[in-house]
Amino acid sequence: MHRCPALIASPKRRPVRRAVAIAILLAAGLPAPAAAQTAGPGGINFWNSPVDGNWFDSLAWNGILPSQGGVPDSTQTAHISFPVTVTLGQRGEAHHLSIGQPGVVLRIRPDPGYPFSNHLVTHGTQIDNNGLVEIGGISATQNSALILNNHTTAAGTGRIRLAEDTRTASISPNNNLGWLLVNGAGHTIEGTGSLSVRLHNDGLVHANVPGRTLLVNAAHAVTNNATFRVSGGATLNISQGSGGADFQQSAAGRLLVEAGSTLLLNNTGNDGIRGGEITTVGSGQALVQSQGTRIEGVTLTTGSRLGFIGNAGIFIGPTGMTNHGLIATGPSGFVASRFGESTTLRGSGRLQLEGGVLAALSGGGGYAMVNAAGHTIGGVGTIALALTNRGTLLADRNGASTGASELRLQTSPQANEGLIAAGGGGVLTLFQTPLTQTATGVLEARDGSTVLLSGSTVAAAVTGGTLRTQGSGVIAAAGGNDRLVDLRIDTGARVLVPCAGTLDLGGTITNDGTITVDNSGCGPNFANLRATGDTTLGGRGAVRLLANAAGAPVRLVGQGGRLTLGPAQALTGSGRAQGAVTLRGLISLDRPFAPTGDIGTLTLEGGADLRLAASTVFDLDIASATAFDRIDGSGAITLDGTLAVTLSPGYMPTVGTAFEFAVGSSVSGRPHTIVLPAAITADARVEVLADRARLSITPPMFADGFE
Repeated sequence: MHRCPALIASPKRRPVRRAVAIAILLAAGLPAPAAAQTAGPGGINFWNSPVDGNWFDSLAWNGILPSQGGVPDSTQTAHISFPVTVTLGQRGEAHHLSIGQPGVVLRIRPDPGYPFSNHLVTHGTQIDNNGLVEIGGISATQNSALILNNHTTAAGTGRIRLAEDTRTASISPNNNLGWLLVNGAGHTIEGTGSLSVRLHNDGLVHANVPGRTLLVNAAHAVTNNATFRVSGGATLNISQGSGGADFQQSAAGRLLVEAGSTLLLNNTGNDGIRGGEITTVGSGQALVQSQGTRIEGVTLTTGSRLGFIGNAGIFIGPTGMTNHGLIATGPSGFVASRFGESTTLRGSGRLQLEGGVLAALSGGGGYAMVNAAGHTIGGVGTIALALTNRGTLLADRNGASTGASELRLQTSPQANEGLIAAGGGGVLTLFQTPLTQTATGVLEARDGSTVLLSGSTVAAAVTGGTLRTQGSGVIAAAGGNDRLVDLRIDTGARVLVPCAGTLDLGGTITNDGTITVDNSGCGPNFANLRATGDTTLGGRGAVRLLANAAGAPVRLVGQGGRLTLGPAQALTGSGRAQGAVTLRGLISLDRPFAPTGDIGTLTLEGGADLRLAASTVFDLDIASATAFDRIDGSGAITLDGTLAVTLSPGYMPTVGTAFEFAVGSSVSGRPHTIVLPAAITADARVEVLADRARLSITPPMFADGFE
């Protein structure tokens, strides 16, 4: 009986470690287990022989008092300190459970032929384990379980191993009453089977059986302050019930998936997986398996990957998620905020959309997300929630050279404070979606890629920020309701209004690039550049009217206000003007369609009001008496500025030749300056009639130094 004092003290040997666990539980809002108890009303029974045997061998047990000998029950602590293997082949009970050294093995495994499930029920608050408790096994003919009938702390340096085979192995609360198991620091729960208990982990939970699964399926919350690990080709499946059965991690908590192993995220309650980190190593993978898995405050570490199975998806809570790795949706997975809430994706990683109808930040109305600075969302698919981009949004085909190419923004208004771009042959489409940019926001089409505005019943509108292109990249307005408002078109940028398209302009636009209105390939259908309300195009760029036939089916339109091209803007090509248009810069017409040449026409449609300003330079190219640049039509023309004449090679007008360069329903004003090429020795004058203005070649006004 010399061991008795130590045995009595055994349940009280770890006050510091238990205090830490209890403090964490209280911080998490969970009830702590009861304080350290004595051995129990019946004292301590201990295994009194180093010989392996059956739990129910009463001769192998002894106690502090002779009356305490025999098999432990719910009132007695079972203490095993010899290096023996003890098998519980039928249902048994104990108050506390104490295993004193690494050589002890306690097997909870039904005897062959035993017709019932087998379990050990502990009624106290402590499992002191420095050995191995094995639940189930290859020879088990019925289910096996360790059942808790109290809030319990598993302390020590030992292991509880779930050894599920054809029969289940589990740790569970009695009658599913929500008893809490604290897995203490230094203690391990491992193997394959089910953790159906309310669990707080300060130690290690380890899925380590190749090809098998450790299932966390409690109907109660799980908290993690240390590590859940998956290794050796095993699978850890977090599949808790709904309601409050969430998986909470502290800042020290992590889910670690090693090479060749898998973490499955399924139902995780109302709050889902919260806090801590997910780390995958090498070929290890973390996979979302159910629709609507909730996640919040989690960090996906550098080099880690989170994938999706089928049309599974995650809803990220309001505090967001930090992603330093890769979140890859697969062909039909989705990522969204929770309904009616906004969330934030932070970090240096990438959310990669990989095509398919649901491969999206999905949801539309009621869902919102912030893509934080430094984080990238890229690929192909659909973004249907309200996105505020402060990082990078990139339609880039995920590096592929064939296959799907479109990343579509639709349904909800979008905002950009960072970079939204199409690259790598990708197409970024604003489908009936308004995009509002701050001064730092850039919408970019890289070489070989396209940004496409596609409005219809709802406008595809870009307001503010900068439009930029590189190489052959282009920003195109292909819908019937596309709009640019109060923004800058970067130096050299290319904006295209293709056949049958209409691009509306509003406010003040700084154009340092080229806006091309091009109807090639669409027959008689018009392409239109249109102002809605008073609009000014400033900057040092150009508007090119690229008609494909003499009918000039491209238009420059001032509708509901005046469209003004500023003093450093150039108008080139051939096309039409409709409504109220003012040209303050260079007019340099040409013929874009075959045979191409320097002579072009700006045709006024009925009711047009075209005004030239004092800063206007009309570059009048003359090829012959009948072939010269002209403004011609049925609108009103107001002349001013400079008329700069250029002659085609080989042509010299004779005195008396007249060129009617402006013809309309009414013509007023006149150029204040005429600039003739040096080759013309005659003079010229402009005659303005009621409906036309002509340039006439006249005899020289000076001879021998006298007028």
